Amino acid sequence: MSFMAERLITDVGGMPAGDVPREEVPQLFWEKMMIAMFNVLWTKGIFNLDEFRRTVEQMTPEEYKASTFYGRRVDGMTSLLIEKGYISKEELNRRADDIFKSGSRDHVA
Repeated sequence: MSFMAERLITDVGGMPAGDVPREEVPQLFWEKMMIAMFNVLWTKGIFNLDEFRRTVEQMTPEEYKASTFYGRRVDGMTSLLIEKGYISKEELNRRADDIFKSGSRDHVA
């Protein structure tokens, strides 16, 4: 039997974490769209949960802590889309730049 030498960034069981926030926080538009896109990509078999979990677990502790629940998911999905050749990093960066320059979440390329 072998054991992992160190914890993954997502393995926080038994570690001090502080108080759990209990306030309701409404989802932002992009968060809802991210969940919808995640569900489409998963349902269509573009990636599976094990692949997706790997992308989150491979984040450095600094990246993981600096991100958010939804941010980690966006990063994981885009990593898999690039890894599998559905989109290039250059195309992703170009489209993101276009959106930022337009100042609108409703930008269409």
